[in-house]
Amino acid sequence: MFYIFLLSGLLACGAEFADELQLYEKECLGEDKFTCLDGGCISQDQYCNNRTDCADGSDENFCPDHPPNEQLCNTTHQFLCRDGHACIPSTWVCNSAPDCTDGSDEANCTTDMPITKNATCGKAFQCGDGTCISSLWICDGHYDCEDRSDEDIETTCRHSLNAHTLSDGKSCYEYSPVGSRFYKCLDSSFCLTPAQMCDNITDCRDNSDEGPFCEKWHSMCVNSTCPTSITKCTPDRSGPNCFCMPFPHSHYYNQTTNKCEDVNECLSEWPSCSHHCKNYDGHFRCECERGYDADDFRYLCFAQGPEAMLFFSTEKDIRYIKVKTKQEVVVATGIKKSHGVSYDGKYLYWVETAEGHQAIARAQLDNVAETKQTLVSLGLYDAGDIAVDWLGNNIYFSDTSRGAIYVCISDGSVCARISTASLRPKFVTLDVKNGLMYWADVAGLQGGHVIMRARMDGSDHEVMTASLNNFATGLALDAPNDRLYFVDRTVMVLKVDTKQIYSLFQARLHHPYAIAVFENTVYWSDWTTNTIQTTDKLHLEGKRNGLASLHSPVYGLHMYHPALLLSQEPSPCAHHKCSHLCLLTSNSTHSCACPSGMKLNGTVCYNEPNYRPQYLVVGAGASFTRVRYDTLGNPEAHATNFDIGRVQAMAYDSRRDALYIYDGMRKCIVKIDMADFTLGITHVFAFNGLENVSDMDYDYVTDNLYVLDSGRRFLEVFSLKDGKRALLHRFSAQEIPVSFCILQHFGRLLVAVVESEQNNEMHIDSIGLDGDEREHQHVILNNLKGPRVRLRNLHDSDMVAVSDEGSNSIEFIHLRTLPRGVRQDIRKRLPTAASSLAVTMPYMFWSDGRTPRLFWDEYLGETSTPRRVELSIFPNETHLHLQATTTPDTNTPPHPCTLNPCSHICVQTPTLPILGAFPSIETPMSYKCLCPPGLIVEGGNCTRLAECRGDEAYCYKSNECIPMIKRCDGEKDCKNGEDEDDCSPSTPGPKKCLPNQIECNGGCIQSNEVCPQESTELFTPPFYCEFDQFQCRDSKLCLEREQVCDKHQDCPDGSDEGALCHTLRCLDTEFMCATGNCILGGWRCDGDADCTDGSDEAGCTNQTCNVGSYQCRSGQCVEIHRRCDSQPDCLDGSDEERCQEPFLDIDVTQPSCGEGELPCELNKTICLPQTAWCNNKDDCPGGTDEHGCNSCSAYGQFECRQEPRCLSMRSVCNHNKDCKDGSDETPEACELVNRTSRVFPPQYPPAECHHGFLCRTGQCIEWREVCDQTPDCFDGSDENGQCFTACENSTCSDGCQATPLGPQCTCKPGFQLRADRRSCADVDECARDLCSQRCRNLPGSFLCECRHGYTLRSDRRSCKANIHAIKSVLLATGHQVRSISEVNDFYMELNDSSLGIIADVDIDYLKQKFYVTSPDTGNLIEVTPLYSLNNTSLNYITNIGKPTKMTVDWVTGNIYFVDNSTEPNIRVCNFEKKRCARIKSLPKDGTVSSLVVSPENRRLYYNVNYKNSSEVTSVDLGGLNELSTQFNGTSVGLAIDGPVLYMATATTLWTVDPGRSYKAKGTLGWDNHPLESIYVFEDFLYVLTNENIYRCIIYGEKICFPFILKMPETQAFVIWHPSVQRPLKNACAGVVCENVCVLGEMGPRCICEDGRPIDGRCTLLTKNMIPLFNGEPSQYYYGEHPFSVTLITATLFLFVSYLTIFVYYHCVYRPRREMSTLPVRFQNQTSFSGSQTETPVIDMPTTSGSRHEFVNPLQFVRDVWQRSFRSNRPVGTAGLSFDIPRPQEDLSDTESDIDYKDERNLMK
Repeated sequence: MFYIFLLSGLLACGAEFADELQLYEKECLGEDKFTCLDGGCISQDQYCNNRTDCADGSDENFCPDHPPNEQLCNTTHQFLCRDGHACIPSTWVCNSAPDCTDGSDEANCTTDMPITKNATCGKAFQCGDGTCISSLWICDGHYDCEDRSDEDIETTCRHSLNAHTLSDGKSCYEYSPVGSRFYKCLDSSFCLTPAQMCDNITDCRDNSDEGPFCEKWHSMCVNSTCPTSITKCTPDRSGPNCFCMPFPHSHYYNQTTNKCEDVNECLSEWPSCSHHCKNYDGHFRCECERGYDADDFRYLCFAQGPEAMLFFSTEKDIRYIKVKTKQEVVVATGIKKSHGVSYDGKYLYWVETAEGHQAIARAQLDNVAETKQTLVSLGLYDAGDIAVDWLGNNIYFSDTSRGAIYVCISDGSVCARISTASLRPKFVTLDVKNGLMYWADVAGLQGGHVIMRARMDGSDHEVMTASLNNFATGLALDAPNDRLYFVDRTVMVLKVDTKQIYSLFQARLHHPYAIAVFENTVYWSDWTTNTIQTTDKLHLEGKRNGLASLHSPVYGLHMYHPALLLSQEPSPCAHHKCSHLCLLTSNSTHSCACPSGMKLNGTVCYNEPNYRPQYLVVGAGASFTRVRYDTLGNPEAHATNFDIGRVQAMAYDSRRDALYIYDGMRKCIVKIDMADFTLGITHVFAFNGLENVSDMDYDYVTDNLYVLDSGRRFLEVFSLKDGKRALLHRFSAQEIPVSFCILQHFGRLLVAVVESEQNNEMHIDSIGLDGDEREHQHVILNNLKGPRVRLRNLHDSDMVAVSDEGSNSIEFIHLRTLPRGVRQDIRKRLPTAASSLAVTMPYMFWSDGRTPRLFWDEYLGETSTPRRVELSIFPNETHLHLQATTTPDTNTPPHPCTLNPCSHICVQTPTLPILGAFPSIETPMSYKCLCPPGLIVEGGNCTRLAECRGDEAYCYKSNECIPMIKRCDGEKDCKNGEDEDDCSPSTPGPKKCLPNQIECNGGCIQSNEVCPQESTELFTPPFYCEFDQFQCRDSKLCLEREQVCDKHQDCPDGSDEGALCHTLRCLDTEFMCATGNCILGGWRCDGDADCTDGSDEAGCTNQTCNVGSYQCRSGQCVEIHRRCDSQPDCLDGSDEERCQEPFLDIDVTQPSCGEGELPCELNKTICLPQTAWCNNKDDCPGGTDEHGCNSCSAYGQFECRQEPRCLSMRSVCNHNKDCKDGSDETPEACELVNRTSRVFPPQYPPAECHHGFLCRTGQCIEWREVCDQTPDCFDGSDENGQCFTACENSTCSDGCQATPLGPQCTCKPGFQLRADRRSCADVDECARDLCSQRCRNLPGSFLCECRHGYTLRSDRRSCKANIHAIKSVLLATGHQVRSISEVNDFYMELNDSSLGIIADVDIDYLKQKFYVTSPDTGNLIEVTPLYSLNNTSLNYITNIGKPTKMTVDWVTGNIYFVDNSTEPNIRVCNFEKKRCARIKSLPKDGTVSSLVVSPENRRLYYNVNYKNSSEVTSVDLGGLNELSTQFNGTSVGLAIDGPVLYMATATTLWTVDPGRSYKAKGTLGWDNHPLESIYVFEDFLYVLTNENIYRCIIYGEKICFPFILKMPETQAFVIWHPSVQRPLKNACAGVVCENVCVLGEMGPRCICEDGRPIDGRCTLLTKNMIPLFNGEPSQYYYGEHPFSVTLITATLFLFVSYLTIFVYYHCVYRPRREMSTLPVRFQNQTSFSGSQTETPVIDMPTTSGSRHEFVNPLQFVRDVWQRSFRSNRPVGTAGLSFDIPRPQEDLSDTESDIDYKDERNLMK
């Protein structure tokens, strides 16, 4: 009993603070209203908008982003906090509850308020005017004195404690345990002592303390009848009252029985216990739930175990705070306006309510970012709170818009709608242990608000209370105490067992919203102060405490503690047999539930007959999920990984309920049944000849799969009956098809095509499903921006959806009205780009191509409310592919193809045109048989091509072989007579004439007749082509053999694709593709699909991948940049093994806001969709998203611009000016409802309408819509006028288009109008950079060609080297040279630390050598690699300055390099000749960044960078004939590709012809690192950026992608391949040169060491200038030995000898012979040749028979002089013999012919 007395004393002493009860106006009810503290209300968006809207300024007094108005705070007699952050009512001062953040409102407060008695008023308070009022009325926030002195903050109320703090009427215990009596005012305003009753001072606000009863107040108990033994009499308003003694609080006196009876304290409104209460006579007992401990007085319960966590959600994040330590933790950010939040100990659940982002999500608490899952999104519109059934493993939530409550398994995999009485349910709360749920709702369509209760399966629903003033918010169940807490203007409490309601607070609590209860405390959020506050739920003093102060409102509260999840009984669903959902209905029972579309039979849910769930399949990489779009559910519940590499396209087979997927990594099509979706096991359907499939679609009429291969420009069809395939349509080489959709009702398909890589304009064409009848007019030509356009046909309709990534829109086109009559198109503008598209009824789904977000919207609505969900199973920066499933078609009549008339493939033929008028009678359904490549159709059957021998001819119509002799013999030997087709009269053949006849012009005549000459002159084309090329029949055009019979017409006359293809046979060195054309045999199994069908790579074994690719263990080749990228690309996953670190570092910077989102002004990290702006809700801090908004948008209406008028959105853009100013019909207004303004149509500049007709209104329409008798311009300007007469007398050279204004001349494709607008001129396609190497412009077209050593690929643009791919890549890395081989292994080719840093490297492929320069050591090194010899061989050239950049002339073997010494110059050396020369001086103020040679052009190119400019210079190979071009900025490198010179700057590629022209080729893209050098091979420009090599497509759009990554730091590189150095004739080979032979423009030229041509003697060099070859000089230099002395001595000796002989001859010998005269001929030779040819002599017979020879003395001296120098010659021309041919000189008649021989005999 001691505890009962103590408890009674505590309760009696308890009291609650109460502010003045505010009046609530009806118009102020609702969540979007803010009630001012002085009465009245404003819109919620006016709260904290920095403008005072409440009279007392209370709407701006508690704002976190700006202080209150100090002057207004003082004027309204409120209290300004010391820190200036808030202005609070004066009644909040000294109320024991700190309201200022600095606590200044509770500082210096006294314990009692002094009451000054005076003679006039006694114990009452006297106003300034003398009026007396109760002392309880002062400082209560209401003015009771006329002079307001009772609320004077400076004198009366400053720092004082209100005297009525302990006199609150609500907490008034009229009978205390100690026998005291108190009186409660009838309005509960105060609790009065007996002395305050009937004291002539009105204390109660309702004057209930004074009244007629006061006349007998003091004498009322004089004659009391109360039993004195057990009761005591006290006066009361109704008369004397008896109260029981000695425990008046626990017993009451029953006037009927005249006895004191027990008071049941457990039935009181206010709880007596924290948990369960049991009543006993005279007292009660409290009990706690399992997991709780009671306090010492046994009435409070405290949970065992860890500290409780209070979760709360704001607009942008979710946090929890520990209720004791107040430790606050942020657990989730980036939330889109979260509302409800819950936690079950493992998963955190929350609701996102932002427009377009409505979803229910969950995540693991310790890793929210990576484990977030969206449980429900699609079909969810307006969810409130979320409640977790932790016992049954379910979640409950409501959708107010749908008026339903839903339940899902906790992972969202299965959901069902609860069948119960709900109209606008919200804030669902569960009593899990008892199987009950509570929610707030409306009473009916007419209004009223209620709180409902039902079992958790929806049964036994009932109204708990209907006496609500507003829609209840923040329901929180205190199940152990049988009370439900909720917010209805203030915190209210519903006693669930008796349905009693009471208010936790009498006064207003600003703006409470969310609420939670735990142990003995109530928690709630206050939107006015942005705080979480607490109070005691038992003690009635009403003291509020602040738990947390925030900067934004709290929308949801949830308390978690393990004790809350304890149950004494096992779950009724623990061993349930329900097939789908088990729902609790009590602590011991359950019921089963089924998802939508299913029925319950006992415990099993089953589908209705012929029912098939509808899914949206979402895939990226190898990850997939399927989302049921016809019911609620988790979009990731069916997530799985398929056994594929990377999804690139999908199609759905509605007959078999199967999904077909194109694997872009493995280049194959796989199939998976939807029943096996979660298993992820696919089956290969097709794998050969697929290159880059961009789209697929299924024709359910003929059961065929259509496949669009953008890489090969092919449209193929596959029969799903047996997997057979056929080529259906081939697009031109310029066109790039990107997407298509099948129109079963038309027998056609629509395909989106990019005109060319350079001309990115797109159009949509129509093609028959048999590949024929491509309509000559584009279905859609204008307004498509791309680059991604997707076409999707709405199942079983004539509506086509077209998504355009560039314009952020999806347009729905009704084909039945295109362009026949008024178009009924629907255009939806999107908040993001649309790169993938799927269309169902009634949704359209799309992805943005860069995030794992799935978007959707209803396309039939007038307004757009896009939604989105972020799928956590997919990584960031991903491209989602979408495919919707459909129901099987049952309405289409059987097609003839269903009867299997074809042996292989049966396809539809067109039945209706897309363009033009519909025929009066539709074409009956027909079919066409198709065959795979290599087979032909014969009567519906496909047969193989007959294989003919070399002496046989092929009959291409009859598919048979005949003897070659019967070809063109005048008789039809083939079944269909094709052996006589294309036969000319001169075609040789066997003679068939009779013996008396002769053959004449292919016929026979009598032998005696004369055969006339052929009258028709046969065309014999000249042989312009190479032996391995094909020459077109009627032109000089030459084609590569690979272009013949490739199903693409290249010859203007089509001769490359004619009957020739039926008899084409490949050479022994070639391979025949399955498509029928021939390719080089070396391309077979080289890892690159060269056949358009990929047949050259089929069945390959022991395949070796190219450099830049990684070879998997399975033999598969993948790009090297896919190695170690955390995504398995190999079939066996070997590309992700042994990855020590990411192979490619990619810094992905996440954008602050996604497309279609805007950041808040005050907090840029908060991103909201545009639909969240001006929605009359403050989503951004400070309500900045509502600034500048009109008043009509809050009601979903349109505001006229210049008049205060609101219109329904249906009146906007309805072609009528409902606003007087017409602002409702402007284009801006029409965009709000996704319509096109006809009153103010969008204006197109003429330049943007170059493919269409420009209306007078500014519209741009298709040409086919002009003069078609249907107005398409809004003003009708496309019709009438001259439509019927414009082209009658046309002068157009080609075509004529009638217009209302006259004729419009048109041209065929490939031509354009001239300036006269009448005639057509050919378009020079070659100017668009369409070809890799060479381009030949043709009339209306163009032809790409390749240089020697290359062959045109199947894409008809790029060139491929005839020899196998890159053998290796040499890298100069520090002091090493490494090579990357075909298997991507690094080999060390050179490693010498003494060399320092190697500056450059180049190769001589023919000699199998490479060369490097070492500026640190001054070496030029020739290296013969290890694989060329047994050991690596090195040769050095030193003493050549400081060599840096270098290049190799592989024709002559000359090495050109830059000598970057004090006198910079370009030098040339030849290792074989061991000679060097300087050829060009360089400027000292510049730096040479690149040096390249072109032996073909006989030119040397280099570029010099200056401070802010650069110069590209060209000289011949001897350093002469200089040409140069200057550029702004610096150049990073040069590269030569045949005759073309490329120059690269930091971002741009140029083609340069120095001194003549230059042209920008396009912008390059790489990783923005400094460039080192560039190189060109095949179709790519290779770019070195220190550690990475990228390769960029050199023609068309300059797309760059990684080639080799993460290399050692590299200074230079070169590709080792024979095609980079074309074999050419060496013109220096036959030239004998004393120093260096170079190729000049006019031929070979010998130059000295200083670069001068050798026309005499070269300059003698000093020793320090002599180049050293392997350390030894190869030339003699000045001062090497005493050569001069020897020379002088020899000269003198010869001279003296000559004089002696001369004297002897003339003085002695000749006189003796005067009698004998001999004619002598002397030969004076001028040649300096070193050849030892015999000097002609004449032998003269003498009498003695002896022979004499005479030598010309001048020649003798000259020869002696020359030979004296020939043995040891000085530097310059030392020892070299010139073998230059010279004209043979005439021989003389003199005797000097014989003198040379005599001289030689004398010298012997």
